[in-house]
Amino acid sequence: KLTIIDSTTISLPDFHGQWGYCSKTQNSVKMHTYLCTDFPDMAYPSKVILSTGAVADSEVAIELLTDKHTTYVMDRGYINYAFFKKWAEAEIRFVVRIQANSKTTVIQARPVPEEDPGILRDADVEMVVPKEPDQKVRLRLVEFKDDKERIYRVVTTRWDLSAREIANLYRDRWMIELFFKWMKQHLHLAKLYSYKPDAVWNQIYMTLLAYGLCILVKLQTKTTKSTWDVLKLVRIYVMESWEKFLDALNRAPTRSSKGRRKKKKGGRPRIHPIKKKAQKKILEQN
Repeated sequence: KLTIIDSTTISLPDFHGQWGYCSKTQNSVKMHTYLCTDFPDMAYPSKVILSTGAVADSEVAIELLTDKHTTYVMDRGYINYAFFKKWAEAEIRFVVRIQANSKTTVIQARPVPEEDPGILRDADVEMVVPKEPDQKVRLRLVEFKDDKERIYRVVTTRWDLSAREIANLYRDRWMIELFFKWMKQHLHLAKLYSYKPDAVWNQIYMTLLAYGLCILVKLQTKTTKSTWDVLKLVRIYVMESWEKFLDALNRAPTRSSKGRRKKKKGGRPRIHPIKKKAQKKILEQN
């Protein structure tokens, strides 16, 4: 069981969005999200916390990690050594990316598989809680690189997994980025219809309800259609009966052609060389 934690920002206008002031260049709100991946090829938000944009990610989300049967995956916005120690003592499983300059003391190096050049380091480390030098937490550090040679450093309490499995857990974090992108593109979350606080919160909640409805339809009907296809049908049949919606959902595609195909560009006509014939002319003599 995997839970990915992150937030996305929704911008507000300069004048009407002053209640969400964040900086001189931005007014915004945040949607802090816990994304569960219990089902294959399907993810859903199990918990959402809304805030203004000035609230840091680590201020609201990390106190709610209590489930010992899931692995929480977080980015660098959730670095907090005190919470690392609290989670480790509570046997909470997590994978968190740390900064390149985050200080760690290597206690024991683990063997790195030679057949996997992407794994750079695997070690048991000790981290000191800032301003509390007597408070230390022992974690596992895994360093790896991706296909573009970018280096990642993550700390974790998953002692039972291989270094590659831990790296793959962190790579699964891209699923929450896709979720945010899907919400903004297909449910128009980035376009707010009113900028009053209650209206903004309500629109975000209604958007989440619409996404949850599509997920429930997929689970109940066991359709192979994508969530986007389900949403399009919900919009079309929202005022129709459930039976009509199911008929449309289960209807086999009727189009047999290959669809619209791109025409080849005409381009410039090819210029062929002129074929000349031998000219036989005799000048008449008088």
